[in-house]
Amino acid sequence: MTVMMREKDVELAEVLHDCLKDYLTEPLPKEHLSKTVSILISEIRKRSRKSEERVLVNSDIYWDREREQLVYKDSFIALTRKERELLTLLFSDVSRDFSYEIILTKLWGEVSPSKQDSLKTLVKQLRKKLPVNIIKNIFGFGYKIAVEK
Repeated sequence: MTVMMREKDVELAEVLHDCLKDYLTEPLPKEHLSKTVSILISEIRKRSRKSEERVLVNSDIYWDREREQLVYKDSFIALTRKERELLTLLFSDVSRDFSYEIILTKLWGEVSPSKQDSLKTLVKQLRKKLPVNIIKNIFGFGYKIAVEK
């Protein structure tokens, strides 16, 4: 069996190489092909999930979704429960701007001036812990995570 692929299919080639446990011979039994394709699909999905577990902020910082931890140069940044909740929300969709109302409701279950002050204090304290400012303020609206593209 010959497999042809484009240059951008390098990941598939790596999976094929890593998963190659036996050879497919001609004539090809249908069950054997089906089993082999299933194994390849499973491995591709597993690798895809692994890459989705990390959200790369820049070359030194990433968010580990599974552990809900921010990692800087292979070291975890110590987070309080509320800091972790805020980052989990912001990293749930890095392309989205989160309104103050959504953040306050998720973190404290209510929207009030005192909770908005608490949010501002939380962001200020969190920014002090970060080597670079990854939390961007959307003036008059809310916050978002700034990731390098």
